[in-house]
Amino acid sequence: MIDMGLLRRTQTCLRPVLCLAGAALLTQCAHRETLVAYKDATLVERKNETFGYRKWLAKGAQPDVVIIALHGFDGASIDYENLGKDLLKKQPNTALYAYEVRGQGSDPKRDRRGDIDDPGNWYHDLDTFTGIIRKLHPGAKIVWMGESMGALITAHSWQQAPPDHKPCDALIFSSPVVKIRKDVPRWKVGLLNTAAEIAPMARFSLEQLSGGQDVQMTHTSSHTEQAETNAWHVETNTLRLLSTLGHHIENMDSCATTFRVPVLVLHGKKDFFTDEEAIESFTGSIPKSVPVTTKIYPDAYHLLMYDTHKDEVIRDIEKWVDGLR
Repeated sequence: MIDMGLLRRTQTCLRPVLCLAGAALLTQCAHRETLVAYKDATLVERKNETFGYRKWLAKGAQPDVVIIALHGFDGASIDYENLGKDLLKKQPNTALYAYEVRGQGSDPKRDRRGDIDDPGNWYHDLDTFTGIIRKLHPGAKIVWMGESMGALITAHSWQQAPPDHKPCDALIFSSPVVKIRKDVPRWKVGLLNTAAEIAPMARFSLEQLSGGQDVQMTHTSSHTEQAETNAWHVETNTLRLLSTLGHHIENMDSCATTFRVPVLVLHGKKDFFTDEEAIESFTGSIPKSVPVTTKIYPDAYHLLMYDTHKDEVIRDIEKWVDGLR
């Protein structure tokens, strides 16, 4: 039986670290458009494993580069709209596909939202989706792009791939959370993991866990303001999801040692969750033989593609992608 008194005391102690593991990974925007679902999902069981996606593909184009993009915590595929629309205008030979991440607000299985039973399912989803895209665009270079939590998934998906298999041709990490903040005591991280083992399915809202603390995500918006406007916002998240994210954050340097394709890292200096020193540690862990480009935006926050410097960020992404040809 779960000791609810213990859970309440644990909640109070964990507020700073849970806020980091949850709110730190937000990536959202306010627009919506029609999703494209897999057409062969006819059975209920298969529909539950079918995730919608959006694509930005120029009419009649045969793209030679395809970006497969993963959104962040409490986000949605529409978060890539600014980049997708700009690619259509300026780089039509580059296609962008962004799918809805398992356990987030657009998961077709409602009771799975705000949870992840096995992170291996994230990796399998990305591998499966990549296989679908390769069949649609044979010969095109595949770029995995992850924003915030999406960066955690792409990095670990690469690490989990067989050593003799190259799952993609390049990697882009936008606002990756690569280390737990220095001001979060290690004992609180351990307490989170212990609580997740005792009561993995216990759910909390970010408001409960943050103790009223809000986080600036762009120059003009906080995470609370964004969450209130998004239909895909998840009200509560399980302890095992938050603990899983924490483990992924702490393993990012290890993931970096396995990269064997060109890497682009984008970071805003005002990002509350990751400092430049942590980014340097992450990129410094990548083998010297691998081409690495790091772009630092001194006046930008966490959501780079929706902040005031978004045009510069998108321009840098497009220039880097063009260099892959």
